Amino acid sequence: MISVIVPVYNGAKYITESINSILRQTEEDFELIIVNDGSTDNSEEVIMSIRDKRIRYFKQENKGVAGARNTGLLHAEGDFVTFHDADDISLPYRFERMLEAFCHENIGYTHSDMLLITGNGSPLGYWQSSNIFPNDIYSFFLNVGTPFNFATILFRKETVKNILFDETIKVGSDTDYVLKVARGKWSSYHVPEPLYLYRKHQSNLTNQRSYDELSQHVNKNISNEELKYVTEVDNQNLFVAKLIAGVALSRRWMMSEAFNLFLDAIPLIKDEKDRNFYEGMKGLVEKDYQRAINIFNKIENRNHLEENYLGEALLFLKKYNEAYAHFLKALEINPHYQAPIQNIKAIGMLKGLNVVDKRVNKYK
Repeated sequence: MISVIVPVYNGAKYITESINSILRQTEEDFELIIVNDGSTDNSEEVIMSIRDKRIRYFKQENKGVAGARNTGLLHAEGDFVTFHDADDISLPYRFERMLEAFCHENIGYTHSDMLLITGNGSPLGYWQSSNIFPNDIYSFFLNVGTPFNFATILFRKETVKNILFDETIKVGSDTDYVLKVARGKWSSYHVPEPLYLYRKHQSNLTNQRSYDELSQHVNKNISNEELKYVTEVDNQNLFVAKLIAGVALSRRWMMSEAFNLFLDAIPLIKDEKDRNFYEGMKGLVEKDYQRAINIFNKIENRNHLEENYLGEALLFLKKYNEAYAHFLKALEINPHYQAPIQNIKAIGMLKGLNVVDKRVNKYK
């Protein structure tokens, strides 16, 4: 059985359509846990007008979406768990398709692509996801953010056991939650289909972000203990991990966090090689790519990290062939290092992106 958790706060406008999209699923073995998080509109009246034995209704004082999801988790009785926003829509065979994707016992959660729609339901855009190995989750988090479309995820109940949402995080609690789950032993499975329709409109919480709110969950995940998840660093070298995290966050315009990480790294400098690496990475943050290239080139017997970041500086200056050579060298030194693989992918996409699925071409 699937536990479908739907937090509701003043969702009367869309909640009927959302609930009906769940009740009409081809996979009928589920419980629909609706948590009214202190709504002040007529959400309760609308919800109570829908009759189905699979609906379980809970009402609480307003705690925020994280608190409402936690209430749902504490009451969930299913073998699988998914979260569904009160204004979004699931396509009819979403649950069936996601369950089919649990094709191996090591798969802890499945997820899909989703279609963005406007407030009135018109197509707005497409959000594509992909599979990511557990060891690469933290790096993706630093460089990009959440690795999956959270609303599309179907979790095995075992994967989320004893894991609750951080209710102090107002925006990004879903990203924080996924990070906690995904860094475990479980693998994911991606279904490349838009099984979930995500409604984008002015009242979305994600449209009401401030920098402080967005950075709150990031700061919770860049402590010295968390930085050990920077897996490309040998022997959990905290100095190097701080610089890698700092560069990554600077590219997401989180300059305050990046600056603090670089500041924390200064006392950890041990020798001239460390000093050059620090200055080279600083050049990347400051977008002084030629200076970064000059400094990285001073380092003798460069390791895989130094080769990769030298390649990145060259890539920013559109020196594709030179950058490519350094990415290959980084992989020669450390074949399991993911960053140069992603950078080689970037070069290929910049040169020309081709996809196997060309069905969209007939409509161009």
